[in-house]
Amino acid sequence: MSVEFRRRWTGRVRTLGLVLLWTWTASTLADDRKDELERHQGTWRTTTSIYDGRSAPEDVIRSITRTVEKDHVVWKRDGKPFAGTRIELDPSREPHTIDVIPDGGKDRGERVLGIYKLKGDRLTICMAEPGKPRPSEFKAEPGSGWTLRTFVRERGAGKKD
Repeated sequence: MSVEFRRRWTGRVRTLGLVLLWTWTASTLADDRKDELERHQGTWRTTTSIYDGRSAPEDVIRSITRTVEKDHVVWKRDGKPFAGTRIELDPSREPHTIDVIPDGGKDRGERVLGIYKLKGDRLTICMAEPGKPRPSEFKAEPGSGWTLRTFVRERGAGKKD
């Protein structure tokens, strides 16, 4: 075997190995995201809502739910839909990331960046304003422009982990 032949053959084997590794990694990430999305299914009642250091009124907080079906979320106030979004989750990052894509309004189709943590039937989401960088921690201090919300899964709704 010539040196050139070995070099080509080794390069092709290495390339094939990288392609197989990338395919396996991509498949594993897709499975992890699908499993994580399954954990989000169901109806979630808002328990706290803070925007830019200010808490929403208690009666408003108690009136808001979010119902997740597949990758779509319907937001309701007093049982009446007021917004819809699509979500993309990445549980491989720390903190876990969530991208929210509104169905309508002035930010329709724009990716709004956030982070989340899900423990059992308790969900915490911290979101940036549209067009702003993703939050790095679960806070909504004055001047941050971040929204911090917590939710509890309604009994009998969706999956539990």
